Amino acid sequence: MMERDLVMVHNRELHVRVWNRGAASTVMCWHGLARNGADFEPLGEALAAQGFQVLAPDTPGRGLSQWAEDPAREYQLPVYADQALALLDHYRVDRLQWVGTSMGGLLGIVLASNALAGRLDRLVLNDIGPELPTAALRRIVDYVRNPECYSSLSAFEQRIRELYAPFGPRDDQSWHQMAVDGSRRLPDGRFAPHYDPDIIGAFDESAPPLDLWSAFSSIQCPILVVQGGESDVLTDNIVARMQSRASSLKVVQIAGCGHAPGLHLNEHLVPLLSFLNKTALQE
Repeated sequence: MMERDLVMVHNRELHVRVWNRGAASTVMCWHGLARNGADFEPLGEALAAQGFQVLAPDTPGRGLSQWAEDPAREYQLPVYADQALALLDHYRVDRLQWVGTSMGGLLGIVLASNALAGRLDRLVLNDIGPELPTAALRRIVDYVRNPECYSSLSAFEQRIRELYAPFGPRDDQSWHQMAVDGSRRLPDGRFAPHYDPDIIGAFDESAPPLDLWSAFSSIQCPILVVQGGESDVLTDNIVARMQSRASSLKVVQIAGCGHAPGLHLNEHLVPLLSFLNKTALQE
């Protein structure tokens, strides 16, 4: 059963989904740039059933977590890294495994190569590598920075169905829940995405290109890469470069998905559960 916490971290209130509180083994799940911890509910339920404690925070500025007072300074990977470490302290987690989608995977690379180098047992990177192709980054930044507003939840849901079709197929109830979890009502009654439009932060096109290759190359723990078969973010070329720098890297390609596989279907979950349970990944 999922529980919800509000945790004060460096003077910011973070909303955290928690499964199987207090279990000996922990998996931290960190979502993508404009998403929230609700994306991990299917994975959280599956991991909890296998005995893991699962933590899935909403990054500040997303979902039910507090928005930044100084967006340019706070919406940055080093700040998120400090907040993640503080959350682990709060939950008294010593060792853990990390599942990161998109931005959450970049955060995982940063931490696995530095502050969590001696504490991280396994790392899952969901459709993300140490660099971001320029065209893909521009596409993401454009829709995140300029969120549309809708007069009804059903109209918002229709946009969600179009925007997140690359996550993979869903039934009507799942799409509806995604719209509910990903929307906020404005004072004028319209529905807008449930994030601060200023979350772009380090991903602004005026910032230097992201380059985490050195950090990635220093990671010592086993890594699983989940690649959307049609992804414009994690290209085959980037995956090949990752494999050349981490010979033990495991790659699972999810057909019918772009950026990023939603981790909500059985074919998404099985390879992750096998990897996080430290069993051999089936070829």
